[in-house]
Amino acid sequence: MIRVAPDRPVSTLLRWCAAAVGWAGMSAAVLGISAHSIGTVSTTMTLIASFTPLAVLAGVLAVPALLVARQRVAVVLAAVVAVAGIWSQLPQFISADPATQADGSVTVRLMQANIWLGRADLEALTRTATANDVDVLTVIELTPEAVHRLTETGLTDALPYSVLYPRKGGGGAGIFSRFPLRDGAVLDGFALNNIKAVADIPDLEPLVVYALHPLPPYPEPAWKWAYELRRLRGALAEDPRPLVVGADFNSTYDHRQFRDLLANSAVEGAGPLLDAANFLGKGMVGTYPAGRRYPAVLAIDKVLTRGGTPTDLRRIDLPGSDHHGVVGDIRFDTSS
Repeated sequence: MIRVAPDRPVSTLLRWCAAAVGWAGMSAAVLGISAHSIGTVSTTMTLIASFTPLAVLAGVLAVPALLVARQRVAVVLAAVVAVAGIWSQLPQFISADPATQADGSVTVRLMQANIWLGRADLEALTRTATANDVDVLTVIELTPEAVHRLTETGLTDALPYSVLYPRKGGGGAGIFSRFPLRDGAVLDGFALNNIKAVADIPDLEPLVVYALHPLPPYPEPAWKWAYELRRLRGALAEDPRPLVVGADFNSTYDHRQFRDLLANSAVEGAGPLLDAANFLGKGMVGTYPAGRRYPAVLAIDKVLTRGGTPTDLRRIDLPGSDHHGVVGDIRFDTSS
C-alpha cells in the first residue's frame, strides 16, 4: 500500500500567510483604537482615527486568522484588542430611551446637504427637500450660482425664508426655512462660512439654527481643524438657547476632538449637544464619499441638537454631490 505524504509546505505557507494577516489586522486595530482614544493633533493620526471602524473590523478578523496560524498567545492578544475595539465603537450603537412625547410638543425636521462646490443636482435637492416635508435645510458649499439655480428649481416656494452667505470655491453656506428667520450672522474666526440664524417657529421659543463647515483635517494641517472645532465648542457653549445644527463637520465619532465638542458644549438646564445618529443608536451613518464604487465610509454629515430630542435620522442621496445628505427629526417639548 502506497501512502501519500501530507503537503507540509502548503500547510506551512498557509499558516505563515494567516499569521501575517492576523498580525497586520491586530496592528491596524491597535493604531485605530489609539488614534480614537488619544486624539493626537497630527494629520496622520487624525486620518487613522477617521478609519477606526475599519481598523477594528480588521482586528476582529485577526482572531480567526491567528487561530489558523496556531499562534495561541497572539490569539489571546488579538481577542483583547478586538474587544477593546468593539468597546470603543459600542456607544454609537446603543440607543437612548427618548422620553414619551409630551402633549403640545413640536417636531422640527432638518435636512443637511453638502452640494460639492455647487455641482450637485439642485433640482433633485429641491425634490428631496419637498418630498420629505423639510422644515429647515442647511446647505454647505453654497456658491452664488447655486443660489440662483435653487431659486429657479422652486426651493423657495417650499422654504421661503433664507439666510445665505454664498461664496465661490466651496466656502459658502446657507439656511432655508419654512419659518421666518432673523439675526443671520457669520461666525467669526473660521476659514469657511459657518453661519447661524434664529427661526421663529409657532409654539416654540426662538430656535437657533447653525449651518457649520469647519476645515477638514487633511489635506489642511490638522491643527487648523482642531482649532476650529475648539472655537465651535466655545461658540456653542456660549449660546444658552435651544438649537439645531446641520453640518459637514469633517469629523467622525472617532475623532476625540469632535466628542469633546459634544461633551463640553453643555449649558445649564439644557445638557450637552446630542448627535442624532449616536443618540438613536444608528451606528456609523456614512455620508462621504458618495458616488463611488464603494460605500461611503466616513460619517461626517451630521444633525445635532441641544434642548431637543432626536427621534429619527436617515441618510438620503444627493445626486451629483460627493456627499450623501441626512434628514433628522428633533422634538421640542412645549409643555412648560
